[in-house]
Amino acid sequence: MPSVDTPLLVRQESDQTDAAAEDLERGLHSGAGNDFRHLIDSYPETVIKILEKKGMEKLGSFNVPDTSVLPLIRGTGMLTLGSQKKDIDFEPEWRRRMQDCQTSGRQTQKPKGWTGVVEVEAHVVTIRNAAGTDDAGLLNPLLKRWQDQACSQMVFGLPAVQSVINFKWDRWARKLLLLEFAFYLVWLLSFQVFMLLFQDENDSLSLRELVATKRGIITVAVEVSALLGMSPFLYIEACTVIEYGPRRWLSIWNLMDLATYFLQVAIALVHLLRLNIRSEYVSILVASQCLLLWLKIQYFARVFQPTKNAFVDTLRSVVADVKWFLLFLVLTMWGFAGAFYILFREDQQQFQEFSTIWHAWLTMFNFMVSGFEFGIFYDCHNPQAAILLVVLYMFVVAVIFLNLLVGIMTDSWSKVKENEGLRFLCSKAEVIDEIESTVPQWVKDRNPSWYPAYVHVLKVNPESADEVEMDAMWSRLGGEPGESIMDDKTELNVKLSKMSRQLEALQAALDASQSKAGGGSGPASSANGQQHKAESDDEQTQAERKERFGEDS
Repeated sequence: MPSVDTPLLVRQESDQTDAAAEDLERGLHSGAGNDFRHLIDSYPETVIKILEKKGMEKLGSFNVPDTSVLPLIRGTGMLTLGSQKKDIDFEPEWRRRMQDCQTSGRQTQKPKGWTGVVEVEAHVVTIRNAAGTDDAGLLNPLLKRWQDQACSQMVFGLPAVQSVINFKWDRWARKLLLLEFAFYLVWLLSFQVFMLLFQDENDSLSLRELVATKRGIITVAVEVSALLGMSPFLYIEACTVIEYGPRRWLSIWNLMDLATYFLQVAIALVHLLRLNIRSEYVSILVASQCLLLWLKIQYFARVFQPTKNAFVDTLRSVVADVKWFLLFLVLTMWGFAGAFYILFREDQQQFQEFSTIWHAWLTMFNFMVSGFEFGIFYDCHNPQAAILLVVLYMFVVAVIFLNLLVGIMTDSWSKVKENEGLRFLCSKAEVIDEIESTVPQWVKDRNPSWYPAYVHVLKVNPESADEVEMDAMWSRLGGEPGESIMDDKTELNVKLSKMSRQLEALQAALDASQSKAGGGSGPASSANGQQHKAESDDEQTQAERKERFGEDS
């Protein structure tokens, strides 16, 4: 219960949190309803706070050899299992789970050094059906709220949300994503072979004449294979639009995916129907498809541990930060292009670089990235004005603007790096939810273990071993009522907050030991020491002032 001195708004929020936890504990364990949906409907203002304060419950702890648990949690920092019960005999259950992981080959290397003992903690996500399917679970509503910019990305670092993400990932999502990746490789490799064969294809042959040759049979076969490899992605995209709606689905990256599907179908139709395949537009279509297909690999790379700094996330952050600066840079280059175009109006036949306004702008871009030769400006009709203008352009654009651009991009990368753990978890949640929305209902019905009533978690005590990904979030469990992980805003601040609390604890222990060693009377002797230190500091400050005033006079 909050104290009488606690502010009214804090007491009301705490009362709502406690009431929600009691409500879940009292009535929904045996009901057929959705617990998290009930939480949203009943306490919409405090859902995140309830997830943070009441979302996890520690069942107990026990000791295990470090070589039997640390290799199993590498990457995610935890082990998860599903159960229909909230309270389980956790120690034998987890020892059995670790033994199963070792025998199944998840722990691939035998220990080569010594073996120590670490303390592991057994937790449980207190919200029933948190790992439920679609909007019956926890991830889908949180993702939609985050996409509506109604909550911080920090929500995906909350221990309860981390646990659900890692359970679904380990239980089924990773396997289905690898299957999806296999279809992508079929699509990518088939199109690459088609591109190489299409390069020197005889465009005068009809389709019947083409398939009469061995080369033609291979070309058509890999083209059909590319279409088959693409078909699962069309289904996934359609399910995603239906699940999220056009407004949430609409983004530059999804539009690029849509363009990839359109180009693949268009290229197949043009090639199989033999519609002017030597046209330069067909070459542009094939070249664009090559780039878009290679870019799509970032969709898979962003959810694997070695590539947390995914190109797409970094590019998204950089573009968001520099878009207006780039617009100003382009307009500045356009202004200089117009000035050079007018200045070279009597030399446009001699210098193709300034024959049109578009050529002039491309010349400005070339000057910016690769420099220039002064010979062009010495041979024109206005050499003094041209040299003065180009020196001004190089100083403004190449010296000032480009260095500012590098600084902005460096700052953007730093922000991406700062929250790489949160971005990694958020990307996992997005991929899991996207896959989940495409899995047929009969597959879900045949795999009830994918959606247990409760998710149990085994973690190494953060004080017992080196910190792993996002462990600082778990160190805040059971903190002060007024503290909130969400107030830290970034993953780095969470870790700094943990270090600050550890330093404060060490300082308190040091003060206590000094007090005992000095034979003082605890707080009284400490106060006397602080008073003596303050008086000494005052005397030193006065002496420094007198010395300074004497020098000035």
